[in-house]
Amino acid sequence: MKKRYLVLMLVMIFATAFCLGACGTTAFEDTVDDVIDTVTTDFEVDGSAYGYAGEDPIEAAVYKYMAEEVSKNYDKADVSIPTVNIINVDYTDPDDVLVRGDFWIDNYNINGDTLECVSGGDYPGVMHLTKGETEYVVNDFEVVADGSDWDSSAKELFGEYYDDFMAVVSDDEARAELRKITVSDYVNLNGLDINQFEDYGWPAVELYK
Repeated sequence: MKKRYLVLMLVMIFATAFCLGACGTTAFEDTVDDVIDTVTTDFEVDGSAYGYAGEDPIEAAVYKYMAEEVSKNYDKADVSIPTVNIINVDYTDPDDVLVRGDFWIDNYNINGDTLECVSGGDYPGVMHLTKGETEYVVNDFEVVADGSDWDSSAKELFGEYYDDFMAVVSDDEARAELRKITVSDYVNLNGLDINQFEDYGWPAVELYK
């Protein structure tokens, strides 16, 4: 859920509460300002190092964590680019922002005009973020368990968003498109002379320019 939608819902909730309580306009405006302050920051976002072309510092932190930390689970490659599908962001506790989603990392070596994927994996789960001095930081990552515990673990971590999660992980076509967009953003943001990426044994995928 994007922050602007969260702010809108919170504003509507507070508006209803204040109307029922017959509170004044000034008090209502002050409360709205407080709500907005809890979900917005003045952070500058530069996602060129991990293929994030947006401006949301929460999303940027997730991309960065996947590219810089989760990629360490694999042998070093030329570049590591995440595919991030955020299902829900929970700002209830500003000191522990929860980001539920399906998070992939793919590691590539550069061969001519092609990014050749050499490793990668899927890490669905819940990230815990806090607000640092210059950016949001992931300080914990709960990943869905492997094997026979996968489904029960997913239900526990995603709770009421379990059905949304299952819809996301079962949509291979949507994930492939999201991956293509993210890899294209990485190439374009960094001015690389790359035209396609390729998984071993599969046809190359031409990037967006």
